Amino acid sequence: MFFFRVRKCCINTCLLAFVSVGHRGTVHDYPGFSPSVDAEAIRKAIRGIGTDEKTLISILTERTNAQRQRIVQEYQAAYGKELKDDLKGDLSGHFKQLMVALVTPPAVFDAKQLKKSMKGTGTSEHALIEILTTRTSRQMKEISQAYYTVYKKSLGDDISSETSGDFRKALLTLADVNNLLIFISGLQRICLSFVSI
Repeated sequence: MFFFRVRKCCINTCLLAFVSVGHRGTVHDYPGFSPSVDAEAIRKAIRGIGTDEKTLISILTERTNAQRQRIVQEYQAAYGKELKDDLKGDLSGHFKQLMVALVTPPAVFDAKQLKKSMKGTGTSEHALIEILTTRTSRQMKEISQAYYTVYKKSLGDDISSETSGDFRKALLTLADVNNLLIFISGLQRICLSFVSI
C-alpha cells in the first residue's frame, strides 16, 4: 500500500510539473487592434498641457503584452521617440512606474526586477524566488540575455555575489537554462519509469 501511495504521489507530481500553463491572465487580444491608431491616441493623450490618463489606462491595460510591444514599435516609427521616455517625461509617481512597466518587454522588466532585488545591502529573496521559479526555460533564456544586455554582467555572476549556500546553488540552477533543461529531462525519465511500473 505504501508503494502505491508513493507511486501515485510521484505520478501526480510529475503530471503537475509538465502541465502546460497555457494562456494565463485576464487580458486577451483586443478585437480590432491597430497599433498605429493606438500609438496616435497615446501621443495625443500625452502631448501638450495635461495628460489624458483615462486614454492611457484604456489602451495600455486592455492590450496584451504582445500588442503593447507593437504599439511601442509603431510609436517609435511614427514619432521617432521612445514611448517609455515620453511617458517618463509626462507622468509621475506610481502611475508613471505602472505605465512604463506596461510598455517594457517582459524579459527586460524581469531582468530589472532581479537587479533591483540584489542591489544595495541585503537581497530581496522574494523577488528572486518569484521570478526564477515561475518562468519557463525559454523565458529564463530571454531574461538572462536581457540582463546581460542591460547590465553587461551575467545574471549568474550577480546571483553568486549576492547570495550564499544552498540558496545560491538552487538559484544558480534555476537561472542556468542548460542546467534546468538537464534537470527537467532527468525528471521526465524518473516520471516515465514510475508510470511504467
